Amino acid sequence: MNTTSAPDPSRRFRVIDFTRVLAGPWATQILGDQGFDVIKIEAPEGDETRQFQPLMPDGDAAGESVYFACTNRNKRSVVLDLKSSEGRDIARRLVQTADVVVENFRPGVMERLGLGDATLRADNPALVAVAIHAFGDADPAWTGRAGYDLVLQSIGGITNLTADPPRKAGPSIADLASAQVAVQAVLFGLLERARTGLGCRRVISMLDVQHHLLAYFASAWLNTGTAPPPPSNAHPSIAPYNLYRCSDGWLSICCANDPLWEKLRSALDLPADPAWSTIRDRVADRTRLDAAIEARLASDTVAAWDHALGRAGVPCGPALSVASSLAHPLARQLHLGPWTFPAPPLAPIAFRPPPKLGEHTAEVLAELEHHERQLEHRKPSHTSHLL
Repeated sequence: MNTTSAPDPSRRFRVIDFTRVLAGPWATQILGDQGFDVIKIEAPEGDETRQFQPLMPDGDAAGESVYFACTNRNKRSVVLDLKSSEGRDIARRLVQTADVVVENFRPGVMERLGLGDATLRADNPALVAVAIHAFGDADPAWTGRAGYDLVLQSIGGITNLTADPPRKAGPSIADLASAQVAVQAVLFGLLERARTGLGCRRVISMLDVQHHLLAYFASAWLNTGTAPPPPSNAHPSIAPYNLYRCSDGWLSICCANDPLWEKLRSALDLPADPAWSTIRDRVADRTRLDAAIEARLASDTVAAWDHALGRAGVPCGPALSVASSLAHPLARQLHLGPWTFPAPPLAPIAFRPPPKLGEHTAEVLAELEHHERQLEHRKPSHTSHLL
């Protein structure tokens, strides 16, 4: 990108991706899926997730990590040693061609590498920079602390809502939710740049994201002093809304309003008990209500009740294993080279398999040299002309 002029709308947005592990790479993968040109900068030893188990056992991807693969498709890998002056110089030059930078080092690391926001923005005023940090960058007492997903779920109140004793949510929701917010920050930054011509910097605090996910639990505490109930599959504000045992497994049932409750009551042939007339009544009498529902469901299988209640218009679904869920009739898969992934919620428009370490270093550096030669040729001549 010529940093002295407005961004060229005819080309793809370019992202220089300094991230590693999960939150950052998941964010930049979402951008890559949607056609952004994502250049992943890796140290000579590579993103550490390249070593995470399990590894592919055979075929074209033998020995490669499925963890790395699931979060790094639609990117180009460039190896740079950012501890060397040459590596830092190339990184800085690449950023000059970019629209977006995403990083998830600890606060201060980019500055120590000579790639701090002030430096990069002086080179490229239109740059949209997004940093993902465990605890943000405002409080020196916390900014130097490392924070992995379990740490953030714990401090963020999630583990105490999940189980007693505390237990993490299955997926790494601190990382994955922070990635979604980082994508929002990139897109909002590009929208702002389209209006002003200037870039911006946004810092994502993963702890802020966890507190945001507390949603109605946080609102109830902050506004009424109401503490969350003990960990449960039940919803604190809705009943029936729970996982219920059938004769051979578990079925979720969610009735968020009175008409849905009436459909469930009729389908299960439950009594028209006045104590269950309204949502407020049902929440107050949840224990007796859930026991009545479970007693009825015990008479048949998950599949039978799922079919019967689904036909009756009751929101319900079996508690499936990962394998069973991925075999669901609506499960869509994405095939890229030797890799198979669940299809992303937004249909991808780019289809590049996860890169091997440094696979695109020569390609990207050749593009950089070509770009810089073009800029050099476009410079106006300052030769004096004698009259």
